[in-house]
Amino acid sequence: MQSSNPDIKPKGKVWTYVVIIIVIVAIISGGLIYYYSTFQHPAKQETISIAAPVYSSSTQDWEDFINNATQSWQAAHPNVTIKFVGPSGASSEGQYYTKLDLLTSSSSTAPSVMLEDMFYTATYQHEGILSPLNSYVNSTVFDNVFPSALGQMTINGTYYGLPAQVTDTLIYYNITLLQKAGVISSSNTTWQPTNWTQIIDAAQKVNNTLVPTDSSLIPLNIYEGSKGDEASSFTGFEGLLYGTGSGLYNFTDHKWVGYSNGLNETFGFYKTVFDEGLATSALSSTPYITAGQDLQQGKLAIAIDGSWMYGYQWAPGAQHPINNFTKYIGVAMIPTSSGQAPGFNTMVGGWGWAMYNGTPSSEKPLVASFMTALDNTSNQILINEPGQALAGGLPTAKNAVNNTNFAKLMPTAPSLDTFYTNILKYGSYRPPVAAYPKVSDALQQVMGDIVSAHYSVSHAATVYNSLLVSAVGGTSVVATTPYTPYFSINSHDTGNNQFNYMSNLYSDVSLSLLSYLLW
Repeated sequence: MQSSNPDIKPKGKVWTYVVIIIVIVAIISGGLIYYYSTFQHPAKQETISIAAPVYSSSTQDWEDFINNATQSWQAAHPNVTIKFVGPSGASSEGQYYTKLDLLTSSSSTAPSVMLEDMFYTATYQHEGILSPLNSYVNSTVFDNVFPSALGQMTINGTYYGLPAQVTDTLIYYNITLLQKAGVISSSNTTWQPTNWTQIIDAAQKVNNTLVPTDSSLIPLNIYEGSKGDEASSFTGFEGLLYGTGSGLYNFTDHKWVGYSNGLNETFGFYKTVFDEGLATSALSSTPYITAGQDLQQGKLAIAIDGSWMYGYQWAPGAQHPINNFTKYIGVAMIPTSSGQAPGFNTMVGGWGWAMYNGTPSSEKPLVASFMTALDNTSNQILINEPGQALAGGLPTAKNAVNNTNFAKLMPTAPSLDTFYTNILKYGSYRPPVAAYPKVSDALQQVMGDIVSAHYSVSHAATVYNSLLVSAVGGTSVVATTPYTPYFSINSHDTGNNQFNYMSNLYSDVSLSLLSYLLW
């Protein structure tokens, strides 16, 4: 029976309208999907910001390198803007990190990618600043990096950076000055000390024979104190310390070493060379700059320094190029303290690229892709070439020696490249532990006090241990009472100008005194 109400429509017609509406919506939706799938919309614009030190290379140098190194990558990613953010205004490595700390204190100012001295990896990782890279970088990239470099940016099996450069420490000497002083004969250009005594003896000969007629001449340079920042700790102090059989950190106990024979031997070396007037603190105020010039100009006889000095100072295109470099400047390995095995030591350091952990997760694959391009083998060579931002270093890629550009690193002194590479087998490196910068500061303070306040070795050892406990906490320091070895360090034997270390064990039930004799 039909309804008598004209406003009530038959049910069949209602469903017909519903079907029609659904069909119309489906057609419109399909059209929109097809439209957006075929229309080329602009990709989302991204910015990758990069921080790197400008105290020795200009902002323009860094921008040129980055753009040249990633030209192909940028062409494949036209939606990405690459921005170099400095930081500017830093005149030393220490100031660079102060400014970098400010940048990374806020996600709004933090760079996407930062270049860091590899020893800072543990510190920044501990502070949550660095992003793990294992999930974003192909494992073959890490497999191609020398372990001595990769190990400095690896914590508990997790990679926190891509090493870009590796360097080592050694001894440079002015050949003419050593010939005139009688350290080597006039027909010889090679000098290789086999223990610390021979280094001091050579400096004494320069001091006794040449300085009386030229008071501006410096027999020896080794960086010291806070004015030299990490140059004092790494290039100077640790270059000797790790040649004593001792180190800064006990990896078995996971504690810092408060007292050791090696620390005392190294403190003694510093005290002798500065008390005897063989070294000056002036060169530590401008590390790697003035010392390099003085060595070149015949004002400095012996310098404990780094492999980067050639590309940074003396190579063609560098600040103070030397033609026929090996004719005027000799190179030698740093011997162990008494010539004990393995005979020599070198401190391996360098720089690497790291990613800011605050980078949005969706952007990390893109940033990691950029980093991989920036740090490929060819670019590792490029950044280390004379005149470039990290001039004087060695690539960290195992296959770099097979690259056609490898010869550009030291084109006028290929023997140096061989020398620098060969001594890497004696390499040591700073503990990849977050507290290391605090320990380095403590070392610098004690070095400075030995030089300026003439601390005895025993007092220097006590002060260092105290500073160490204050910096990292007593439970993180091993051997907080002095060791029992007795040291007699003959710093100046007027008969033969010898520098001798004699270590004799004795028993001291109180374990409270470490005797030290100086004159």
